[in-house]
Amino acid sequence: MTTEDLTPLLLDALGKRIDDPAAVRLAEALGKKPFKNATPGNRCDIGNRKLGIEVIAEMNLATRSHFPPRKDGRKWVTWVSAAFIYPNYRGSLPAGFDWQMDDAALTARFKRRVEGAVEEVRFTLPPPAEGLRAKVSINSAGLPKHMLVSVDEEETYATIYPDSKPEHSVEDGFFASWCALNGILRQDRLAAGQLDALRKRELSPLAFLSSSLGGLLWQNDVRPEHAAFCHAYMNRLMEPEKASALFDTQETFGDSNNWRKPGDAMTQDGWENFDRIAPRYAQRLEQWNRREIHSMVDWPEQP
Repeated sequence: MTTEDLTPLLLDALGKRIDDPAAVRLAEALGKKPFKNATPGNRCDIGNRKLGIEVIAEMNLATRSHFPPRKDGRKWVTWVSAAFIYPNYRGSLPAGFDWQMDDAALTARFKRRVEGAVEEVRFTLPPPAEGLRAKVSINSAGLPKHMLVSVDEEETYATIYPDSKPEHSVEDGFFASWCALNGILRQDRLAAGQLDALRKRELSPLAFLSSSLGGLLWQNDVRPEHAAFCHAYMNRLMEPEKASALFDTQETFGDSNNWRKPGDAMTQDGWENFDRIAPRYAQRLEQWNRREIHSMVDWPEQP
């Protein structure tokens, strides 16, 4: 069993390609063969439970520097994305953290949140390095059960992939344009001219998403206070579920373009159709603010 501190190797490898020397060194230190390339349906996991660590590699990371997913020849470019670290891990730990800390001790030092559909208690630790994040989950006894160290990915609300069909992003364009027109986006996200052009309807909603927003409506595009709403609404994570974008789209237009079959009439990109669904977006935000609907995974801040 290695006596080398794995933490520097892990932090060096996270966010890098699996064929990068840093990733190769990490796999060797774990006593494993090199990472394999991931696919859209499968990631690559390697680990050593005796060393208390499992490392994950994926081909689709939601960061601006890793997007879009791409191929190198016939294989998907794959990135070291995250690692689960367990109490028997003997590598160096973040400052101020210890596996023997209970809920109260962790709460006194780190930000505590209830997260996920299973309502798991997690603590956010200081970033271990630029572009990374670390979270600790506790067990039923109130003690840490594992730490997740990962690339600091964004939540995604609307994404236009390079090879996607434009008609499949029409409804995303409606929501992105509504966000821009109603103060949901960060104040500095758009130049004044871009917002003016949208207000004057000089470009279509889909054209706005694809050009002004670069095809992405992600977490860092919106004001922090609206992130949980956008995440739940656009990803069918709202309670009740029918208060989500897909169901509002189906009720307004008959179906989502993503679900229509070849040859079916598609919802067209344009301001007339935007005006049909925009009131529903406003209604959902009002319901959210009145707490009539809520997220299945993002829970209120802990005191």
